[in-house]
Amino acid sequence: MVSLIRTVALENKDVGLTANVILPGTMDTPANRKAIPNADVSKWVLPAAIAGLITWLAGDAGKDVNGAVIPVYGSDV
Repeated sequence: MVSLIRTVALENKDVGLTANVILPGTMDTPANRKAIPNADVSKWVLPAAIAGLITWLAGDAGKDVNGAVIPVYGSDV
């Protein structure tokens, strides 16, 4: 996936299209809470954090970020 996105980023950089990869850690979702009931969910990544990052990348502020691999692991690292 990373190679594919980097290829897309390279092939489209001249037309203003950016492509990046977000690598989230364990997401704090109802399904994950149910599947791992004894986990320390305070270390998990909030979906809103990923949504905020996507919004930033898609906006004017993120226009110069292209071909990036962005880890978002929460505090579980």
